[in-house]
Amino acid sequence: MKRVRIIDVSMAPAPGKGARVRSEDGRYLALFNVGGEFHLCEDRCPHMDSPIHDGTIVRGVVTCMWHMWQFDIASGQCLISDNIRLAKFDVEVDGGVIYAKLP
Repeated sequence: MKRVRIIDVSMAPAPGKGARVRSEDGRYLALFNVGGEFHLCEDRCPHMDSPIHDGTIVRGVVTCMWHMWQFDIASGQCLISDNIRLAKFDVEVDGGVIYAKLP
């Protein structure tokens, strides 16, 4: 795992929102702000590879806009199938910058 710069906190999505971000090493990821806590995952719904960053967020659950599959943002667990989850990455805020530990 390597520590990779994601985005300045000042540019991150507002609470209750998600955004597509590009890491400094060129990966597109989905960054979610749940009550001021940041969560990061691949920007794809594992159901049909649609983008997940633009999903609707309610009480820490993101609903994919394409087929309405739902995922717990904190754990990545799908609420429709126990065998499916979002590929999540650990994040940390340091000096006003969001970093992730990416493979």
